[in-house]
Amino acid sequence: MDNRNKKRTRSGSVMVMTAAFGIVLLAVTALVTDIGYLYLEQARLQTAIDAGWKAGFDRMMQIKSGGKHILNETEKGLIRQHVRDVIKSNGYSDEDVAVVDIDFPSNNQLLVKSNKKVGLFFAQVIDIKSSDVGASRSDVGDLGTIIPLGIPHGPTKDVSPTKYRCELFDSDEEFTVGKEYIIKLGEKPMDPFGGGLAPWGVVPIVATDTIEFGFASNTIYILKQSDGKETITPGNFGCLDIDGDHAGGANDYLDRIKYGNKFGIASYNEPLSIGDMIYSETGNMVGATVEGVQYRFDNNLLDMRIPVVRNFVNGQSDKIEIIGFLNFRLTQAPVEDKKDKTATVYAMYLGADYAVDNTVGMPKLSFGRIDPDNISTNASQYLDFFKYGYSAAVEYGQMILPENGNASAPTAAAVSYRLQDNPETPKNVIVPITDIPGNVKTNNPAYATATTIYDLVATDNPNGVIGLASYTYRSSVRVTGFAEFELLDEGDYVRDGTNYDTGDKGDLGPVMPGQVRGKFIRYIVKPGTVN
Repeated sequence: MDNRNKKRTRSGSVMVMTAAFGIVLLAVTALVTDIGYLYLEQARLQTAIDAGWKAGFDRMMQIKSGGKHILNETEKGLIRQHVRDVIKSNGYSDEDVAVVDIDFPSNNQLLVKSNKKVGLFFAQVIDIKSSDVGASRSDVGDLGTIIPLGIPHGPTKDVSPTKYRCELFDSDEEFTVGKEYIIKLGEKPMDPFGGGLAPWGVVPIVATDTIEFGFASNTIYILKQSDGKETITPGNFGCLDIDGDHAGGANDYLDRIKYGNKFGIASYNEPLSIGDMIYSETGNMVGATVEGVQYRFDNNLLDMRIPVVRNFVNGQSDKIEIIGFLNFRLTQAPVEDKKDKTATVYAMYLGADYAVDNTVGMPKLSFGRIDPDNISTNASQYLDFFKYGYSAAVEYGQMILPENGNASAPTAAAVSYRLQDNPETPKNVIVPITDIPGNVKTNNPAYATATTIYDLVATDNPNGVIGLASYTYRSSVRVTGFAEFELLDEGDYVRDGTNYDTGDKGDLGPVMPGQVRGKFIRYIVKPGTVN
């Protein structure tokens, strides 16, 4: 074969390859064109759906602003028509908007979604004439189920009527899915027989003072006298028979020092109150006094509630009248002097408040209620926000006001309503996770060591302002995340004991009025994941 034939052969091969490559390039170009067109149509549909959703959500909030909590079918129909009108104004036909799905999954939630068939151009060569694109909008609906409670990011334990404990999570820790947590603290009246009451009585220093009876705060007094000149009256040393059975002697007296009336069976109406008649106890009972008071020191049970009585009858164990109660704190353990038979009990006067709580923990200054709109609410509005959800969005990073008080009755009513799990008021709720920013601690040195919402007494009044730059916050918390919980009925609690442990282990404490618990479902926004 000569060179001319070889050249013609190579030239023909190049032409074939060029033609084949051109066909492939044309096919790719056609495919890209069709895909680009699909993306364009999907974006156009999403824009229309977003506009329709926003218009519908605004119309829904407008209806609810008049105090309407649950929409009826007529109102839902008006909202649906408004959504379709807005979508149509974005260039869609009556036929297009007729197939738009508009639903209300739960109270304050609006779902708008649609699929549209889009005709293709070049894909028809391979017999693909059209493809579907879809769009939906419901994201802010998640925030529609927010209830007016705020929690710290860590397990809270409701350990006593007046105190709580909380260990905040480290950066690598989080709530456990399916686990029970406290999402609102509760409270109950102090149990006067839980170790707070002690079997001694004091008589007034100033008879005309019916509140503190002449006792001065932070001053040390003798609660139980000793022998000789320190007796109140001959044979009486300041001891009382607080369990009311008028029997048992020194052993019974010892138990009452150690445990109050916790294990006693009182013959009078419990709890002890002003006006009750109670027996005095004669005798010094030195050994029992020393042992009982030492037990209180060993077990950190130093605070006590002491009855105030009118007098002690000379050398007799007669009934005497209780005219008040005062709080004292033991200041030193008595040492038994067998020679002089002395065992004096000294204590510092704390005040006339009725109850004493010796539990280790932080005082509950608030209970976890919040004011979502940062405008002071009343109990009725709190109940509505809890039952039906807060109607507007709560923003990540915003400041939010705690609400003072337990509000146990409206809390119980709202939880009961939610547990019915109606479609528009489900038992799954969104709870803001909160912390105390440095600005609050700087603005209010009283809260320099505060760590949770429960450490704050609400005094701020920003009148709707939510940003740190626009108001000087002194007693508010910051939203650092959102968590979804399933509200639990009290009968479903599994961590309601007092076997406490460190971290997210052990029980959460006893059940108390106003307390709310939920099972953790998921994070909507986890603290530390948003800059």
